[in-house]
Amino acid sequence: MIKPSVKNEDAKKYVNSGGTELVIVKKDDTLIYLVFENKELIDIEFEKENELPIGTKCVGKVSKIAKDINSAYILLPDKSTAFLRNIPADLKCEQNIPVEVTRVSSKGKLPSVVLTEDDIEHRTDLSIIEKGRRQYEKLLSKYKFNRILTDIDNIFKEIKEFINSSNVIDLSELILYNDSMVSLGTLYSVSARLKEATSKVIWLKSGANIVIEETSAFTVIDVNSAKKDNKKSNSYLEINREAAVEIFRQMNLRNLSGIILIDFINLEREEYRILTDELNVLAKTQKTFTKVVDITALGIAEITRKKEGVTLSDIVK
Repeated sequence: MIKPSVKNEDAKKYVNSGGTELVIVKKDDTLIYLVFENKELIDIEFEKENELPIGTKCVGKVSKIAKDINSAYILLPDKSTAFLRNIPADLKCEQNIPVEVTRVSSKGKLPSVVLTEDDIEHRTDLSIIEKGRRQYEKLLSKYKFNRILTDIDNIFKEIKEFINSSNVIDLSELILYNDSMVSLGTLYSVSARLKEATSKVIWLKSGANIVIEETSAFTVIDVNSAKKDNKKSNSYLEINREAAVEIFRQMNLRNLSGIILIDFINLEREEYRILTDELNVLAKTQKTFTKVVDITALGIAEITRKKEGVTLSDIVK
C-alpha cells in the first residue's frame, strides 16, 4: 500500500484517519473520487467536471445523421456531442428529441444517449429535463463515510447542500482542505495510486503476484507463485486465497466487466471447493453484479461482471 510522505505537520493530521473516507481531487477537468476503507483504497470513480452525468434526461438536437450505420450525432445542453444508435426512420437534422445519457465520454469516445418518451413540446432547445446523479451522490448512498475531504470549493458547497437536504452524513465530517504547502492530491499520493491501480503486475505480501491483461473480448488474470519463499508456511491454497482478495479489490478499482478468467495456481480437488466458496463470498462485495460461474478442470475461474460506467483504463491513459 502506498503511504504518503508529508513533511508539513499541519497536513499530516488529514492523512487517513481510518474508517471509511472519501477524498475528492481534480486533475485537469476531471474529478477523481477515492474511497478508502481503514486506509486501503477500495474504490475509484471519475467524473468530468462539466459533463452531464449518466441518467440525465434532456432535449437534444440532431446535428448529423449517419444513415449507413443507422445512427446520429446529438448536440447536448452542455454543448458536447453524443452518439445515438438505432435511429427512427423519420429523424431529421436540427430536430429536437428527448434523450437520456447512458455513457459518458472516455478516451476519445463520445457519450452515448438513447431516446426517451418525455414530452418536450413546450421545452426550450437544449434544456435539461432531469439531471442524473453526481458521483458523490452515488457514493454517499453506497458507503457510510466517516469523513469526506476535498480541496475543490464548489464541490464542497454542493456536497454540503446535498447533505443538508438528505441528512446522509454528519456535517462535521465534511472537510474543505486548504493547506497551501501540500495539496490534497500530493497528500494522498493520487498520481502514484492511479499508476498502481493500472499496473499490469500486482505484487502480494506472500511474494507471489497477479498479472492482469485487459482485452476487448475479456480480461485474463494470472496468479504466479514468483518469489515465494519455500521456507514459509504459505500453501498454494493460501496464496490463491490471498490473490483472490486482491483480484476482487482490483475489479472494483478498475471497474472490470464482462468475462473475467483467472488462472489460479493448481490445487487439489477439495482445495478448489474451498477457493470457490471464497470467490462466491468476495463476489458479494463488488459494487456491480458479479457471478462466479465455475472453476474448470484446468484451475481457471470463470467470472462474469456487469458493465457499469467506464473502466479505469478508459480514463487513465
